[in-house]
Amino acid sequence: MRHKVRTGAVISYHRVSLRHLLAMLAAICCLCACTGKGKTISDIVFRERKNRAIDRYPKIPKDEIIQQASSSRLYSELREYYKKSLLELKVSTDRDCAKLIVVVLTIETGKYATPASTFGIPFIFVTTDNMGVDYYDLAKKIAENDVTELTQTTEDGVWSKKGAIFIADQLDSIISKYNDQRSSKKFPDTKKPATFGDLQPNQDEMMYDYGDAPYHLKVNSQGLRMDHDLKFPKKKQTILILGDAEVFSPLLDNEYIATSILQRRHPDKEIINAGVNNYTMDDYTSLYEEKARFTEPDIVIVCTNGGDILEQFFTQRNKYSRSNKIYEPSEAELLFYNELYEKK
Repeated sequence: MRHKVRTGAVISYHRVSLRHLLAMLAAICCLCACTGKGKTISDIVFRERKNRAIDRYPKIPKDEIIQQASSSRLYSELREYYKKSLLELKVSTDRDCAKLIVVVLTIETGKYATPASTFGIPFIFVTTDNMGVDYYDLAKKIAENDVTELTQTTEDGVWSKKGAIFIADQLDSIISKYNDQRSSKKFPDTKKPATFGDLQPNQDEMMYDYGDAPYHLKVNSQGLRMDHDLKFPKKKQTILILGDAEVFSPLLDNEYIATSILQRRHPDKEIINAGVNNYTMDDYTSLYEEKARFTEPDIVIVCTNGGDILEQFFTQRNKYSRSNKIYEPSEAELLFYNELYEKK
């Protein structure tokens, strides 16, 4: 059922001896001196520290965080992390005069429900309601359908072509309620970053990151899973969609993903796919604040689910977070990790 384990870019972590590290640093310094390009020594040192942190705590728990009787304090802590990140996103979108909409999007519903969704979705509803954020629970709609038809495999939980059409239909009914929503926020070109998304720009290739099921990935020059670049000054209502695999949609060619379907249906709108596998709420927020807000969205849709709460756990953050930092465990996280994995 989990679909956040694999990514389009596979990162391998290795222990590096001091001798090899010094040799590697010398080689990179030489390369930088010759070309003016490449990673700095501080980048290399940070990555090595990051690798050591991952090696020290390599396990990434999921539903065990809820299932363990002793972890109620930890789950409460992770919910607070999630709520804080969502509130920061709300403050940022309000500042930009954009309408924030939260959409719960997961196949972990109905007979496929997991503790993450059972406990997480009600919390997300209460949190958004308290913040005054518009909320739509598509998990209920998905539960009314045959999940095996909406996904290519229920194990990975990635959308099938039929599933992508279904999701496009649901999102279509939501965005149609906000046709008059406009933001007055504009940014001069000199303030805009080189990219608005986190994908490697200008990709146009077959991806094999899901084994024997390749798919065609196209990424525009601005780091977004789109077939065209955004142009400014904008002339259309702009809808920015943030999320992880549910939005990125691995195993589907660009033309079949939900955002592409929406774009063809609404040529008068700009539908932006800023999804990245393995991202969670703090990633959506930092991506928006650092890059995506410069697309000047009128509407920001963040697709989330109960799993995003669990994925605030420090080992998940150390491996997949887009932030350039090392996450040290809180007291509750460390106690839970040591108990669960019998780490001495």
